[in-house]
Amino acid sequence: MLSNYLNFQFDVQGKPVKGFCMRIQDDFHETYAVVLDGYHSFCVWLDSSSTWRSSKYTSVEPGILEQIINRLSLSKLA
Repeated sequence: MLSNYLNFQFDVQGKPVKGFCMRIQDDFHETYAVVLDGYHSFCVWLDSSSTWRSSKYTSVEPGILEQIINRLSLSKLA
C-alpha cells in the first residue's frame, strides 16, 4: 500500500523531472496532489472504474504524467 507521500525523480526525453505526490483527503476517490519543480501543481485520482484521471488544466507533457501514474500504481502494489 502506498504511503501518504511519494518522492520521485526521473528523466523524460532527456529532461529531468523532480517532485512529489501527497495523498489528500477525498471522500470519493484515492486522490494525490502532485508538485513538480518548474510546473504548476495538479491532482491525480483513481476513479470508481479504476482509471487514473488528472486535473482538467494539468499542463505537463504526457510522458511525465504517465511516469507519475506508473509510480503511483507500482507503489500501491508494494
